[in-house]
Amino acid sequence: MAYPLTARCGIKRFTFFLVIAMVGLPASGQQSPQISERARAIGVQWLLSNCEVGDGGRLKTQLQQVKAELEPFFLQALQQGPDEKQLSDLQRASEAQYQQRQEVLKSGRLPLKDEDRRNAEATTREQYLAQEKEDFVNRYKSQAVAGLGIVGGPKARAELQLLSKDDKSPLRGSAVEALRSMAGGAKK
Repeated sequence: MAYPLTARCGIKRFTFFLVIAMVGLPASGQQSPQISERARAIGVQWLLSNCEVGDGGRLKTQLQQVKAELEPFFLQALQQGPDEKQLSDLQRASEAQYQQRQEVLKSGRLPLKDEDRRNAEATTREQYLAQEKEDFVNRYKSQAVAGLGIVGGPKARAELQLLSKDDKSPLRGSAVEALRSMAGGAKK
């Protein structure tokens, strides 16, 4: 469930998470696959992107250029999710966003329906932060799944097939789509 007034595909958020990633990987405690800095930068950029607005497929092309290096990287991202530094940075950013959100709500400057305003005002800080974290982790892992669909490989296919059969996984739909992407790429 998403709460009102949370941007899902904004440039500011994308830029923020990109900065987090560039300074946040790899974190202590997580062994990262040995890959080139270029491949890591491309992989991180992919993991932290929300959408490809204005990208024109450039990022997908870059993923394909280093796909052999990225399969284990994306598998790890899927299994472990974001690292502690990324989550800590997200927490700080989300706290600031919540505070700004509350100030805007109190100002009455937003043209919201009464019900939407009440729902937004009823959202506690803890609920907002938990939802932001859950959304970020799911989006991060979903991007790892999508990345696996692009870079392919037998381990990627096996993991995606397992996920695509898990009715309880929030990543099921992403896995199905990634498998379609792999099948479509194999036909070309």
